[in-house]
Amino acid sequence: MFEHIPRNFGLPKLKRKNENGHGVYYDEEGNRYHSTTTVVGSIDEAGLNEWKQRVGEDVAKYVSIKATTLGTKMHNMIENYLNNEENTETSIFAKAHFNNIKPLLDKIQYINGLETKICSKKLGLAGTVDCIAEYNGVHSIIDFKTSSKLKKEEWIKKYFLQTTAYSLMWEELTSTKIDQIVILISGEDGSREEYIRQRDDYVDELKEVIANYKEQ
Repeated sequence: MFEHIPRNFGLPKLKRKNENGHGVYYDEEGNRYHSTTTVVGSIDEAGLNEWKQRVGEDVAKYVSIKATTLGTKMHNMIENYLNNEENTETSIFAKAHFNNIKPLLDKIQYINGLETKICSKKLGLAGTVDCIAEYNGVHSIIDFKTSSKLKKEEWIKKYFLQTTAYSLMWEELTSTKIDQIVILISGEDGSREEYIRQRDDYVDELKEVIANYKEQ
């Protein structure tokens, strides 16, 4: 059983919208925030466009929808598991990913929040954190990912920047600093990856990426 210790601290209520093909968030005061995943994903934009041109628009769209759907189903299974609820998902692919990543999920305890929307006026960003909890006994921002195969660390820089942004948002909203960021990845090839890093190693690079995005 996972123990939950909710710590909402009166977090702002955020709504996500799509504007010109980009995700944005608005708070109750009407403040607008860029989507964290959109901003940090911009560092891979050139490579993504090259891939789309190589495989064609139809194939790229199919792969994107398939990955998004599978990722959503796995996230739902993880959320149910961490909420101590029964899983009823029927997709064999989502179940396979869940069973693959489950040994890492069992390192989580004292959960402060799941699928929590947060924002930062300082960064101008908002997003949804997969999990805020202790991981291996250390307070952490935790993100869950699916992949087609084992990833090289240089391929997933955006994941570290994403969780760093969430950590900074949480600190701004709650005055609670979370130093540790954790990325857990389940691969279709049976790979299972665990990345544990310190958020302060990525703060400067994150701010540079945000500045470049806003200039564009």
